[in-house]
Amino acid sequence: MNSTRILSIDILRGLTIFIMLLGNLSPDQTYTYTQFIHRGWIGISIIDLAFPSFVFIMGISLVFSRSFSMPNWLTKIFCRSLLLFLFGLLINLIPFIVQWVAISDYTLAQCLTDLSAGFRPLGILQRLALCYFIGGILYKSINTKGELIISSFSLMLFSTASYHLYDLTNPYSELNNMSIYIDQITLGTAHTYLHAAYDPEGLWGTINTVATLLLGTVAGILLKDSHRSYLSNQKFIKMLLGFGITMLITGWLWNYVEIISKPLWTAPYVLTVAGINALLLGFLEFIGHSLHNFFQPFIAIGRNPLFIYIFTEITISILYSITYFGESLYTWIYHTYFFNPAFPFATTLLYVALWLGLCILISEIMLKKNMIIKI
Repeated sequence: MNSTRILSIDILRGLTIFIMLLGNLSPDQTYTYTQFIHRGWIGISIIDLAFPSFVFIMGISLVFSRSFSMPNWLTKIFCRSLLLFLFGLLINLIPFIVQWVAISDYTLAQCLTDLSAGFRPLGILQRLALCYFIGGILYKSINTKGELIISSFSLMLFSTASYHLYDLTNPYSELNNMSIYIDQITLGTAHTYLHAAYDPEGLWGTINTVATLLLGTVAGILLKDSHRSYLSNQKFIKMLLGFGITMLITGWLWNYVEIISKPLWTAPYVLTVAGINALLLGFLEFIGHSLHNFFQPFIAIGRNPLFIYIFTEITISILYSITYFGESLYTWIYHTYFFNPAFPFATTLLYVALWLGLCILISEIMLKKNMIIKI
């Protein structure tokens, strides 16, 4: 990134991680407010906007990245992608490692056997890694707005057509569709999330994840032109507004032939998220500096988004893996010190809010010390 940071990107990135953690940190889905739970097979909630929004913002950030102006740009994005993928694997390995360390009769041989039988190789960071690597190469190859939009729509059209060609009568069945088919032949049920028929971060959905990133690069090019004074701020906001509305309308029309689904990462889902984020970016560019103090927590998180996300995922994964009085330590703390049956939803939200407060505190300390950990 350039030394002069762009406030709107930091705010949007921090807000996205904040919402993502708001959903991930809940200790009990039964007593979590509906908008803080993933919607399911069809439709979207606030939480469902978080991950693709981060991908969209990653696309914006690519435009400002110094790595792509260097001769060894491919090596740099490969190394970063590999690092992200390895962190994702580490998070998925934690339950096995904790058992091996904490249970005396749980041998290394048994740990390796369990890994072979049920380890999940994919996840959020792994999908980010694949998307960053593939999307980065495409961006470097075709970095004009028109070509990027065409490439993004080509990927979405390919994904949509494949679903319909796989099953003409019920292409988005929860029991059998193109994404499930790919997951079954590459992973198998034993290696998917919660051992379901499909993995929400499976390989097929990566196609439209890359499409999301490419739409983000379009917004990034507009933003860069604005900050270089090639484009007036007023014209930039109008263009971004037009881009966002166009994406939302296109997503609404596309929804007539394809469902809007986070698990499948469908084209209407991509377009809806792109539209919302384009409008948010324009709004933040318009008012961001005037409300700097209000957005301060998001600015702090937005400076070290992946570090905060990985720190939280590792911490929570460890606490979930430690058994205490017959339940995980994470839920034991929640039930012992926070949960109140008279106010179950409010006390669950309080528990999540305290974890978010810790994340904000760490982010603020890092911001004050000017610590930026690039992952």
